[in-house]
Amino acid sequence: MTFHAPTISDRRLAVRVTRDAERQIRSGHPWVFDGSIESVSHDGQPGDLAVIFDHDRDFLAIGLWDPDSPIRVRIVHQGKPTTIDGDFWASAVIDAVTVREPLRSDAGTTGMRILNGENDGVGGLVADVYDTVGVVKVYSAAWLPHLPAIVDALVDLLGLDTVVARHSRLLAAQQRHGLEDGAALVGAVPAGGIVPFLEHGLTFHADVVRGQKTGHFLDQRDNRAMVGAMAGDASVLDVFCHSGGFTVHAAAGGARSVTSVDQSPHALRLVAEHLAVNADVTGATRAEAMQG
Repeated sequence: MTFHAPTISDRRLAVRVTRDAERQIRSGHPWVFDGSIESVSHDGQPGDLAVIFDHDRDFLAIGLWDPDSPIRVRIVHQGKPTTIDGDFWASAVIDAVTVREPLRSDAGTTGMRILNGENDGVGGLVADVYDTVGVVKVYSAAWLPHLPAIVDALVDLLGLDTVVARHSRLLAAQQRHGLEDGAALVGAVPAGGIVPFLEHGLTFHADVVRGQKTGHFLDQRDNRAMVGAMAGDASVLDVFCHSGGFTVHAAAGGARSVTSVDQSPHALRLVAEHLAVNADVTGATRAEAMQG
């Protein structure tokens, strides 16, 4: 891995929170805001482990400390004390991959989200996979010391050839994290940053370096299929079309015409490419692109 992750302190922070925050943590809330902290034992660096105690001085939860964010602690475990190490992160990735086995067994879909932030116990971090290329997007500097363990687990479990790092605007603004946006953590960045993958049997190209999010709006996959099923002989308007996911599904579903609108000329070029690469099922549709 070319990224040199910062190290964390062996000395854990002891954190006391308000009684209201205690109740929220016990009910599963994954964040501790700065205003909910009553005391902290010492100053910490991003990614240091913060142990949260209740008012009886009993263990409540453990999370990642981020002194630069109003979300001061991102909780990764609550209940009984546990060790946060490489095995812990590997177990979290295994659990996430197991949940997604039904999707991974579908040969017609090779682009999917593997780690979805708080839903998988890794708030502030997402990991998407496009065929054999992974994209990890980091929203908090607290994840940087733990990123190698997460990436290693993803590579081992999914057989990835490449893992690309993306970071949020907030992380970029801090300018001290050492994580270059669009750089390869494992392997090499694909030519042009473009990675082909399948969605419901249709071919798309994710721009994993310059594209929005991690290169594709994976959360709309089932909605795109639904629109395709409704589009037979219809005239379809795809506004804010990005790279044309809805456009291509509508055309494949037999739309008479599709008009795709986006402010980005780069996105509209991808729309044309996606229609062309799926021409065997989209070629009968009259397609028009408008920048605006």
